[in-house]
Amino acid sequence: MLMPKSYRWRKTTDINREYAVFELLVGEKAILDAGFSEAGVFEVAFNTEISGVLIEWDRLRELIEDGRKLAELDR
Repeated sequence: MLMPKSYRWRKTTDINREYAVFELLVGEKAILDAGFSEAGVFEVAFNTEISGVLIEWDRLRELIEDGRKLAELDR
């Protein structure tokens, strides 16, 4: 299993969306997407690249919260 040491968020979006989507990257692999739906609900989608990536629960929650804060600032 891959135990990543560094993570970063990258803003990505579709021009047809009202709110941007943010990708959580491990190296250059996007392991999940987070952002607000058109209805204003914060959502997280796990990508297939997350397979085999080991993240401690508290760290995952912290990363998702960071993504939520980025999405909130971008609304």
